[in-house]
Amino acid sequence: MKRPLAAALIAVSVLLVSSCSSIQAGSAATTTVGNISESELTSQVQEALTAQGQNPDAPNAGLTVKTLNRLVLSELVAELANRLGISISQGQIDSQLANYEAQNGGQQAVANAFATNGIPPSQIDTVILINLQAAAISQALAPTGTQEEQNAALTQALSDLSQEVQVQISPRFGTWDPAQIMVSAPAFDLSSPPMGMRAA
Repeated sequence: MKRPLAAALIAVSVLLVSSCSSIQAGSAATTTVGNISESELTSQVQEALTAQGQNPDAPNAGLTVKTLNRLVLSELVAELANRLGISISQGQIDSQLANYEAQNGGQQAVANAFATNGIPPSQIDTVILINLQAAAISQALAPTGTQEEQNAALTQALSDLSQEVQVQISPRFGTWDPAQIMVSAPAFDLSSPPMGMRAA
């Protein structure tokens, strides 16, 4: 049965965050509680491409935006968890990973599934942590609510927090809609920015 792992990957793809506005030089995204550098973003994209058996130096706009979404989401979820006093142990992460492996054909099968979704091996623990934190936050925000109500509470909290901490993204990576908690890719190819953004 593969639903537990699928649910984890869906959670990562649904809870996506990003932004646009003024940005620090060399940063892909900034907030008042953290900074994501372009070098960190590039490194994770290259690792994901390698895990997928692709050329790590080949431009991949979709994966770049998806990875940035995940990195910013990690910051927001971690901040919410901290504010609510939620702590996830390494033992909980290891136990969840072991469950995925037992239910989905072993370690390599799980690694392949994550890689297919743009998540490199070094980030599997982090993604599991995000999902465990998100689940705990949902329950804390709406302890007597249905699953839908808990999901809505989490979505609203992430939306509000993204505005509070002033999430900003380099415009070359897309635009941010806090109401939808989604990033849209830029209208131009990331590997070929418009004339107005090219170096003189």
